[in-house]
Amino acid sequence: MAYKDTLTLYEELVSTGTPEAQAKITAHQMGDLGDIMMEIRKDLMWMRIIGIGMITLFAANFFR
Repeated sequence: MAYKDTLTLYEELVSTGTPEAQAKITAHQMGDLGDIMMEIRKDLMWMRIIGIGMITLFAANFFR
């Protein structure tokens, strides 16, 4: 899922028929959620790199 800013989310919600007040609230909540998801993905990238390193070392010792 691509990251979208709150204005884009708001405009998409309004264009699909969502009332403006509800679209503002929903876009704000979804925008905050997107910011959190970007931080989590960055943290998970480091975990993946560490995991790949551990698997590589394990495989190197196993096949030696």
